[in-house]
Amino acid sequence: MSGLANDSFRVISISGGKDQTLALLQSGEILAWGGAGSGRVTPPFVDICSSFKVADAKPVFVGKLSRCSDISAGFGVSLCVSDRQQALIWGFCQVGIGGSTPFSEEPAPIDGLSNVMKVAAGQFLYAAVDQVGRVYTCGFNTDGALGRASTLTNASPEVIASLPEIQDIAIGDNFMMALAKDGRLFGWGSNSAGQLGLGHLKAVTTPEPITLPTKINSIAAGSTHVLAVSSEGKVYGWGSNHFGQSGGNAPPYIDSPKIIPFPEKIVAVAAGMHYSLALSASGKVFSWGWNGFGQLGLGDLKARYTPTRIPNVFGVRAIAAGESHALAIGKGQLLGWGSNESGQLGKASAKQLTPNAFLTIA
Repeated sequence: MSGLANDSFRVISISGGKDQTLALLQSGEILAWGGAGSGRVTPPFVDICSSFKVADAKPVFVGKLSRCSDISAGFGVSLCVSDRQQALIWGFCQVGIGGSTPFSEEPAPIDGLSNVMKVAAGQFLYAAVDQVGRVYTCGFNTDGALGRASTLTNASPEVIASLPEIQDIAIGDNFMMALAKDGRLFGWGSNSAGQLGLGHLKAVTTPEPITLPTKINSIAAGSTHVLAVSSEGKVYGWGSNHFGQSGGNAPPYIDSPKIIPFPEKIVAVAAGMHYSLALSASGKVFSWGWNGFGQLGLGDLKARYTPTRIPNVFGVRAIAAGESHALAIGKGQLLGWGSNESGQLGKASAKQLTPNAFLTIA
């Protein structure tokens, strides 16, 4: 990795993990902040169950990457797609995916994957979508989270043959969601809070279609809840709802998609640990759910059971949710709020209760 040299960057996408932040630049390089999976943590051992304290809150360039096209920050592990359409991995990988070492902040290819288009990183689960829409999964197969017949631990990526062509994938705690190119949504894995949206609480070991009244454009998976945006800009939520993260203050879980009212059209959603974000077509950001670290960006630590607009935030073009920190690409600024105990939000408070600009962008 190298030091930071420029004052302004063109950020095209962002991703938040347990306590790391990734920013993909137009150049294809990746800037990162925070703990394991950020490219700046020293081996041989990192306890990712507790925050990694850092004195230097500046970002670094990850490895010697160039022309990356997709990023995903997970639970102390990060993934990207290289210019050769390879899936690369770095951070504290407890599963040993694709022959990689358990801990390395230098990106390495995942064996068994080629022609990759998108990647997704969870805690013990990883997935990739190739150029023709095939989904490959690896990691722990708890509750059938790999979506195919497998041993409990599978470090080698294998395809899920039962899916149609997929355009995007999201990972929660031991479950996955896959969005097909035709707008249908599929889910599999753990379902203890109804996060598969199938009308029951039983785990599912192979992909099943989720009944929705319209085509879906984008998805997000939190720890145990899911958000989906329809082609008309409406938002559906389901799964765990103890903090209102799936919409409304009752019941404690929702086992099938339920519409979440908004005052305007929504174009994107993001989900973290028990909280949710939505981005409107006009560039406003709404938040709701758990707020223990200020990740709702509303100036306090109170949960919200309905979407609430974050004040003084305008012109946002992308959002992302880490475990307990939130991110947004604004006008000329990369914004962050919530937990900053590992420096994932740069030079900000340990609990940043309102959006804070921590990188100047073009």
